[in-house]
Amino acid sequence: MRSQLLLIPPALCAMAQPAHALTIYLTGEQAQKILFPRATFIDKSFDLTDKEATEIGKAADAMVNVSRVMMWKVSTGGWFFVDQSQSVDTTYTYAIGLDSKGVVIGIEIMDCIEDFCRGIRLPEWRVQYKGKKLGDLKGKDEIENLSGATRNVVQITDGVRKILTIHDRFVKNAR
Repeated sequence: MRSQLLLIPPALCAMAQPAHALTIYLTGEQAQKILFPRATFIDKSFDLTDKEATEIGKAADAMVNVSRVMMWKVSTGGWFFVDQSQSVDTTYTYAIGLDSKGVVIGIEIMDCIEDFCRGIRLPEWRVQYKGKKLGDLKGKDEIENLSGATRNVVQITDGVRKILTIHDRFVKNAR
């Protein structure tokens, strides 16, 4: 069964600054095909309680700004997540693929405001996340910074750490 994805509610798009246009680079289905070619997906999304969101935020040392965890079990093994990271300037929607053991196989930037995407969409930058697992992204030097885009790097790294924590707490042994 193939999930049809409607990933960005209009209210979230309205959060973007009006002077800058949100650029959509990938749909959810396109991101799925890039990260898991020829796979099918079963929606396993769920809502975090306030307590769970607080616990995830503390454990991941990252802000949990939405209570809905959007994830899909992948027929070829692993998990596909869609999440958003917010900074002062923008909101990024990104997809992350994890193998069955919770190791990052890749991330894709799905949308962001063009003026604030400096470098984070470059495959040679995003590949740094490949092979990362829970506990690998604790230091500030784990991921190469991008000149003029420090907040972008921090926000994406925090988001990846959050997804790895969610996988560890809710997916690895339970779902």
